[in-house]
Amino acid sequence: IRAIYILFIAFSAGFAGCSSSSDLGAGDDDIAQPGDDGGSDGSRSDASSSTRDGGSGASDGGIPVGSGTLTPGDSTKTIDSHSVIFHVPVSVTGHKLPLVLALHGNGDTNTNFVASFGLSSLADADNFVLAAPQGTERTVVFSGENIGPVPWDAYNAPGMNDDITLLDDITASLVSSGSIDTNRIFVYGYSQGGYMSFRYGMADSATLSCAAVISGGDPFGGSIPSVVTGAARKIPVSLQVGSADNTGALSSAQAAYSELVANGNPVQYNVIDGGAHSPPPGDITVPLDYCRGQALP
Repeated sequence: IRAIYILFIAFSAGFAGCSSSSDLGAGDDDIAQPGDDGGSDGSRSDASSSTRDGGSGASDGGIPVGSGTLTPGDSTKTIDSHSVIFHVPVSVTGHKLPLVLALHGNGDTNTNFVASFGLSSLADADNFVLAAPQGTERTVVFSGENIGPVPWDAYNAPGMNDDITLLDDITASLVSSGSIDTNRIFVYGYSQGGYMSFRYGMADSATLSCAAVISGGDPFGGSIPSVVTGAARKIPVSLQVGSADNTGALSSAQAAYSELVANGNPVQYNVIDGGAHSPPPGDITVPLDYCRGQALP
């Protein structure tokens, strides 16, 4: 098992360009475990009040009509002993909105992740409900080996994975409000949150519309093919990673891309020229927009 530690350094705006890559490496057979991402800021397009390209907004009639109980605003609740930040845009009134489960990286907090990625503003602009849980840093035991400390268990299967249960419970609590478009529920994660996004996307592919993975990939590097081939549905996945990421995320993303294509999953794969692990590479709204455009059949 590879343990990688990186030092985060505060940075200013300025991001590398994006290029696609079809020259895939062999992938890493080691279990991926990223380093400390605490305090990382997100690169994003301007999240104005108008809906950006890539999804449907209230102005074009693309949001299902509904009369749920969610009310606009910010709140923090405890679910399964985890603090969860919720942001509900004003467009929820009279409508059912998509749900985005947002997962932070190692050493970070959900509060900083939401703020630095501008997720509340994006939720307002793009008309989705945001749920961002706080992970619990701990050592995860998988196949007799210790991994961590990590905030998310991207390794163990459903039934043996408290984080999968947490995300299921958050989703169930919001769906019960009647305010969620159940055909558009997806997970969006960065670094260790990205690995968890991939794992959860495969585990809950029957109910999730998409998985967005930034600076992460298959946490097993392709060494456990059944994670992808055994999924209930060929869920769409967006992968975005830096070409200069030296934490193992690049090889994990390459492995994930190869597996998904071979399995017939729809995939968006962006390799950002010169992009490192931290700050997040490229425009962090690109994977978000891809998943906003996906829905359960």
